[in-house]
Amino acid sequence: MPGISLKCDFSKKIRRTGNDANKSFFDASKSIIHNNYYKEEILLNEYPYLIVCTRYPEYPIEILNNSDYWISIEGKIYNKQISVLHDELYKLIKHIFDSRNKNQSDKKIIADWLADTDGDFVIYGLNKNTMDFVILNDFLGRLPFYYTKSSYEMIGSREIQMISYIQDNTSNIPKFDQMGVAQFLLFSHTVGKRTLLNEVSRLEPASILMICSNSSQVEVQNIYSFNFGDREHANKDIKKNAHELARLFKQACETRVNQNSKNILSLSGGFDSRAVGAVINDNETGLYAVTSPEPNWKPVVGGVSETEVAKKLSEIWNIQCDTYDIMTPKANNMIALLKMKSGLIYLAHSFLPRFLEEIKMKNPSSPINFFTGHGGDVSFANLSFDIPNLDSCVGGIIRVKGRLPLRIVTSLTGIQVSELWKEIRSVLESYPEESASAKLVHFLFFENNAKFSFEIEDVNRFYFWSVAPFYSVHFFRYIFNCSDKDKEKLVLYREFLNLLSPAVASVVNSNWGCSILSKKFKLLQYILYLSFKYPKIRKYIKRVYDKRAYNYNENSKIISCIRDQIKNCKAISKFLSIDLTQSILNECSQYSHEGIDNLLTITSMIEKSQCKTSSIYKYF
Repeated sequence: MPGISLKCDFSKKIRRTGNDANKSFFDASKSIIHNNYYKEEILLNEYPYLIVCTRYPEYPIEILNNSDYWISIEGKIYNKQISVLHDELYKLIKHIFDSRNKNQSDKKIIADWLADTDGDFVIYGLNKNTMDFVILNDFLGRLPFYYTKSSYEMIGSREIQMISYIQDNTSNIPKFDQMGVAQFLLFSHTVGKRTLLNEVSRLEPASILMICSNSSQVEVQNIYSFNFGDREHANKDIKKNAHELARLFKQACETRVNQNSKNILSLSGGFDSRAVGAVINDNETGLYAVTSPEPNWKPVVGGVSETEVAKKLSEIWNIQCDTYDIMTPKANNMIALLKMKSGLIYLAHSFLPRFLEEIKMKNPSSPINFFTGHGGDVSFANLSFDIPNLDSCVGGIIRVKGRLPLRIVTSLTGIQVSELWKEIRSVLESYPEESASAKLVHFLFFENNAKFSFEIEDVNRFYFWSVAPFYSVHFFRYIFNCSDKDKEKLVLYREFLNLLSPAVASVVNSNWGCSILSKKFKLLQYILYLSFKYPKIRKYIKRVYDKRAYNYNENSKIISCIRDQIKNCKAISKFLSIDLTQSILNECSQYSHEGIDNLLTITSMIEKSQCKTSSIYKYF
């Protein structure tokens, strides 16, 4: 991952010994110069701060400087003119520093600015008069940022592998966070501020991290938390809401087009990416498409492949669509993914680096602006369920979203059931919504979706800048103020997609085998709706869905790989029960493939970090 990393020294060591004290930091930054088109830049070296950036040439970093403030913008802000934005940033940073102990009115000024600023960004600011430093991320926390603090320094980075490298070489604490490991085994992601690394946190959305140089304090404050219980547009006509959503979405797509880059759309057989393509191509932008079947993908019904749908859509738009084979991951792709995200993305997604590498190799000299449909599915889904209380909410999350059984996870990691349950409940309690049902929606978006999806999108940025118009802040704020009832059976999505392009909406969806405008689709969605409402129907519907699932058997490469890992890397026993791991492997067909993939991710991370080897090379 390209991006900014910073160090703040609290020990006066840099001042006494010079750059020798920064050796581990510079070594870590050099370790993430991933290939020959990356370079390292020192953006700021003024005691007590050292800020470096590793990036390819077109990765967006901008520096602003005047007599009072040094400001850096990492990422992009799409809806503001440059001159206006620069003026706003100086005023915003001044306001943040001037209102150190922020009351509600101070917070509202910052929150209002974030709510009106459409972008994927992290802003860094130095007050030259006090030598205090601030880090502010966007409304949704689109660019993951990680940080850790000790008594003598604070390290922050867009690249978690940078912090991991420093920990490997300087820290005496256990490498992995046991609660984070348990949460990852359960959900395929960690919860709240946790990562898989001990004492390393992820900055939550719309937050300020303030470094106070004189007191050596690091203060982290959430400025705004979206309330999913408020539904300002719930009583409006569905067609009116669809028209407004279409307008906001078109605006989001158009402002994300980069005329100085090759605009490429990752096109699948679903609804989300075609919505993006319908807008961009209608705007007569030079659009290209790429498509590749996801390994092990199966439709719910029907037999139309994703590549067939992508080809049909590209013919309607009259654009070039490059079709890639199934990106079965190789060992180097799996190791690359481990290194990029220190295990925060499970290894079943290792096909992604291979796909992105091939796109990059096919366009070696052209900057790429990579469009995806990320966020469309969660935005238009009815995420609300009638839940009586928080304990029922925690239980439902674990039961439905758990990839391994809770008792297995806690026995594997030594974490108490009550401890894990309590932390999930505490995260839910921190949300601003009053009802348990609304808190669940918050969890499903900002934990289950964002912690998983945003990390995956960040892998795209390892190769080229990636954008997802469905995560435009204005579109997000509008659609999550619409009625959940209108989202049932994807009725709102049908209205929205038909407004964007009836021709595109009429093309079959590969997952459902029919168009969103068809009677068949309405019938299938109605049956699905009934299955959620009535448990007796659900067991019959589950049989259809189970056809899409798969399990590993004892002869699978993954199972053999984990066996070798626990045999050859004794350090795994510090974090996982070896006896129970063996038992899971012996009965692997009884567990979901996601659960086994999560287990492989954890054992591979421990083996790579603690034993400096990778059994993955033997099997993949």
